[in-house]
Amino acid sequence: MRRILSVLLVLFVLCPQQAPAQKNLWADRAQATMSYMQKHMWNAATGNYVRRADQPNAPGSDAWGITIVLDAYAYMVESGLMKPEQIKQYYQSSSALYEKTNGDHGARILARQGSQIYIGGDDDLQWCAALVHCFKVTKDSEYLNASKFAFNALIEMGFWIEGPSKGWAWNSSDRRPNGVSTAYGALAAARLYQATGDNVYRQWALSSLNALNTPQVGFFPRDMMVAADAAITCFEVSRDHDFSGRAQKLATMAVSQSHEILGGKRKGELNPTDVADLADGLFHMTAVTHNKSYQAEAIRLINFFTGHRSLSDIEEHGFFSRYDTKGNPITNGNYLGVPLGVPFLPEVAEMLKLFAIAAH
Repeated sequence: MRRILSVLLVLFVLCPQQAPAQKNLWADRAQATMSYMQKHMWNAATGNYVRRADQPNAPGSDAWGITIVLDAYAYMVESGLMKPEQIKQYYQSSSALYEKTNGDHGARILARQGSQIYIGGDDDLQWCAALVHCFKVTKDSEYLNASKFAFNALIEMGFWIEGPSKGWAWNSSDRRPNGVSTAYGALAAARLYQATGDNVYRQWALSSLNALNTPQVGFFPRDMMVAADAAITCFEVSRDHDFSGRAQKLATMAVSQSHEILGGKRKGELNPTDVADLADGLFHMTAVTHNKSYQAEAIRLINFFTGHRSLSDIEEHGFFSRYDTKGNPITNGNYLGVPLGVPFLPEVAEMLKLFAIAAH
């Protein structure tokens, strides 16, 4: 549903003396982003962040943005920037915004018209993955159970598609296998496999990864890196080197194509949500393989949006939905119904997530 420059290719390595200061900078950027969100996007009456920054009193939120906030909060707990109970409060208030397919659990119903319901396949598969992450850092089984219920609900409703094109459907209205949905399906299954040890989820992860070799509606660098993240997660559990080999191949392809996009040589989105999934997966690749070049690549990607920005600038203006190849926001036009000149919850939350990861 959604979605470096060559001068940035110089290897960036932190020496031991620089590391504490650099970690503090990432933590400060996370806090500046949180300050922006609280000041410009928080609706205290509903306990939720609003979809767009120019409507601070809007009643609802954004399913995609909520998912990213949950994942970001989990990383903030890991980095010591947040308490687990803060995730729980946000999880409860954000989940309460949506009716579920099975009463109080299942996939989130984003819209309803009579007997027809609308569910975002990519939104809820990413939500499943984020919920497992919340479980990992809090050990609260409510998150794990919610993830399993939602994942199973999508299967029962036929979101997994068989045929010449295999994979996870984009949404209720478009049942074609889509690269972003299939990649998030792989990541959700991989994290469920890691959390439960249940080989059923290993098979779902493998099937999803294999499906990406069949025609999808789009398969972009962001999707490749999400799939790499899924594969390396499966390797962590199984120690099956076929998974690690696949992860490295996907990561290499994603990084190569992202250089072309950020350099203006390949068509693609220049926004935090696309770039953040790339950086997120690269950090995980370093954590598992101990190959620091992945981390260096992730930091270069983050610096595309932050290298020229002060903490006060981030705190006052947040992040936008589209940028040019020099890292400047494009403010004319619309993205998913939100004017490009207005910060959009998913994009701001993605940067919060990246700063929290880097501060770990």
